[in-house]
This record gives sequence, C-alpha cells and structure tokens, in this order.
Amino acid sequence: MFPFFAPQSLSDSAIIAASKIMLQVARTDGIHPAEVALIKSFYEGSISAASHPSFDEVLAASADYTLAATDFSNEQEREMVVALSVMTGFADGTFSDAETATVRAIAASLNVVPARFDEINEAIKDHMLAQLSHLPDAGSVAVVAKELG
Repeated sequence: MFPFFAPQSLSDSAIIAASKIMLQVARTDGIHPAEVALIKSFYEGSISAASHPSFDEVLAASADYTLAATDFSNEQEREMVVALSVMTGFADGTFSDAETATVRAIAASLNVVPARFDEINEAIKDHMLAQLSHLPDAGSVAVVAKELG
C-alpha cells in the first residue's frame, strides 16, 4: 500500500478498527466526501469476508470506537494505521492542525513515538508529491509541495 512499508496483511478485525480510526480522523474537522471515499475504498478492498459489517455499519459504529493498541498485532500494523490516518487527513486537500493533533494522539495511543510519526508524515507527503512528479508544470508541483509543508 505504501512504498515505505513492507507488505503487511491486516486481519479483518484490524481492518475494521483501522477504518473506524480513519473515520474519527475524518470527523475531526467535518467529514469530507473525499475522506469517506478513501476510507470506503480501503475497507471494501481489504475486508475478506462477506459476513463482516458493511461500510455503512462501520461508519455508524465509528463514533463510539475506543482505540486500543492491542487491536493491532505488531508495531508495523500500528504504524500502518498512523499512515492511513495521515492519508485520511490529506484526502480533503488539507491536513489541518486539528487533524494533525488527532493523528498525533492516535499515534501516541498506538505507542508510535513522535519522531516516528514525523517520519511517517514526511513519507506520506513525499509519496503524494512523487505522484505529481511526472507533470510538465513543475511550478504547480512546487506550489503543492509548499502547501504540504
């Protein structure tokens, strides 16, 4: 999923938990359709069994979800959730200060140290910019890079 992570399979329960966390990030400054689309795509593309809740059920249940580091089996899964949360924050075009604070709190709850959060955040920004690097308008790419920080 992310070029800076080794391939990682998440259990269905971890996918459900990650989706709920991503939805909480999206709620931070008002859910944007682009955020919902990203999360829904992740959920529906990752969940393996039809017997699990629909995305709409996960969406409804996410407001009451309480994060626990034990929902994820290892450090790599927890870091992946932080990365997914950062991506969710950027999905509407702006990773707001409120979203950044929310994701930092998520990272802390998942025992991801602040320096590692910063590395993940920078890697996400670099990955996003790399997707634009083929564009002929380098000036526009530079503007986006500046906006990303």
